[in-house]
Amino acid sequence: MKDEDEERWRDEVPGPEQVGDSARVSDSLWSDLVGRLDEPSAATADMSAEEVRERLEETERWEPEPAAPIGWRTASPTLVLSMIATFGAIAGVLLGVIFFRPLPGWFLPVSIAVGLGGAVGLFFHLPKQRHLGDDNGAAV
Repeated sequence: MKDEDEERWRDEVPGPEQVGDSARVSDSLWSDLVGRLDEPSAATADMSAEEVRERLEETERWEPEPAAPIGWRTASPTLVLSMIATFGAIAGVLLGVIFFRPLPGWFLPVSIAVGLGGAVGLFFHLPKQRHLGDDNGAAV
């Protein structure tokens, strides 16, 4: 019984041959509608886009502030040293193992100590608290 109710709607919907030509759009009306797609839908202003930009720049007088410099030159010296120590120790061990065999006995313990010291320094440069104004931590 439920299947019959679900299938009954198919009998009530008219097919394309039952609708006829009354639901079709004429070719002239269709080409007129499609031709107007390139036209702006709102009333056009008396000023061009360039004039509008110039007028807005004159009235608002807003200038963006210069962006803060970024990079290793503006980072704290301890952060840069920690990064150099961490990645330098890893690179030093890899280069030593590949190119310099046999290694001196002091090389591996010193490299591990320097790498761990750099990693500890990087750990202390992590943020201490999250800023409440941040949504997801991303910034442009």
